[in-house]
Formats: sequence, C-alpha cells, structure tokens
Amino acid sequence: MISFAYLGPLEIQGPGRAERVPGRKQRQLLATLLIRHGQIVSIAEIGDELWPEEPPKGAENAVQAHVSRLRRMLHDRVGPHSSLLTRDPGYQLDVPPDRVDAARFQELCNEARRHGSGTASPALALYREALGLWRGPALQDVPSGPIRDAEAARLDRMRTLVATRVIEVNLNEGYRPEEIIPVIEDLISRNPLHERLYGQLMVALDRAGHPEEALEIYQELRRRMAHELGLPPSLALDRRMHSILERANDK
Repeated sequence: MISFAYLGPLEIQGPGRAERVPGRKQRQLLATLLIRHGQIVSIAEIGDELWPEEPPKGAENAVQAHVSRLRRMLHDRVGPHSSLLTRDPGYQLDVPPDRVDAARFQELCNEARRHGSGTASPALALYREALGLWRGPALQDVPSGPIRDAEAARLDRMRTLVATRVIEVNLNEGYRPEEIIPVIEDLISRNPLHERLYGQLMVALDRAGHPEEALEIYQELRRRMAHELGLPPSLALDRRMHSILERANDK
C-alpha cells in the first residue's frame, strides 16, 4: 500500500521502498494537496503556492499541466485508481489520514493527550512513537510557499512541544541525564529562545554533575534574550538558576 511522508523530505513510500519526488513544482504541488488532503484546493490557491512572488501568464494552464504530470506519476506508483481528483474549483487528493505521516503524527499526539500526563500512562509511548515518524525538518525539500511554510511551522511547534514533554518525563523518572543532554541541545539549536528547553538542559547538566555548565547556559540565554528580545528570562527559570547556584555553593 502506498503512503506519503513529509516529516522530513517528501516521499512516496511503498512496501520496502521510499521514493523522493522529482521536480520542485511537483514537490510543491503534491505537498500542497497532502497538507490539505481530503479538501478541495482551488486552482488559484495552487497558483499562489507554486508562484508566491508573481504568477506567470497563463498560470491556470500551468497549474493544469503540473497536475497532469503529477497524476501520471501517481498512476505509475499507485495504479489506475488515482487519488488525485478534479473537483470544482480545483483538485483534491483523496488519501486516508493513516497514509500520511503528518496526519498519523497528529493522531498519535491527540491519543496521547487523551491518556493524560501521568508517568505510568501509555501517553509517553505514544509520544515517542509520534516523534519516531520524523526523518528531518518537515517538508525540508519542498520550496517555500504560504501553505507549505504555515504547515512546516505548525508541525515544528508540535514536535518541540512533544519532545519537551518526553524530556520532562525522562527527567522525572530519573533517566541518565548524560543521555538526555544531547537531545535537548539539538532541540535548542532549532529553537534558540525556548526557555523550557533551557530549563530542562540546566536540570540535566546539574544532575550530571556539571552545575557550572548549567549556570553558563542560564547566562547564555539571558544575554541572547536581552539582545534579541530586550527581555530577561522568566521568573521560573531565574528560580531554577538560583536553586542550582545554592546547591553548588553548599558543596
């Protein structure tokens, strides 16, 4: 069974294989229809996505040509029962949600929230399964466009939120901080002003026996926030810093 994945590069996945989508416009078109899967996307919206700066003359005909090429490509991989449908005033990709990795990620997160946040809850396993679907930044090989960019930003926020929840449970459950530190540092590299991640990194470093490094992390964030936002760190992070400092001075 064919499925589609864009939590990373855009791929068409089948049993034992994964194919990248050739052509910038083909990737843009397929990604647009996948993001709106099950919905009709108008020709005008597709045109704005493919040519966000300025559409060419005859943009409607150009959209139709790209759709024809995409339909042929899907026909070659899916078979005669193509899921790319013509629906006034545009087109619809009729794909079940369980065959789109981003929709599966959303469903796993929703299911985890329904279980609650207790450490013994199945929520943690569901969140980990959701994070395991990612292969890189969402839509990373799809050119910029308003629909693509909004979806990539939304998914990145969700990914970061889920990751912080998993890290929090791991810290509370006493997982080895040395194993968690690189994960938090990677997230910070992609979210350089995310205070919760800095707080988690400070806790992990302190528990790993590196309180001085934890305090340096606080100072780094303080300088960055002052320079970029003109704001100090939150009171919660400030209290965490003082708690680490007090324990370090008592030793």
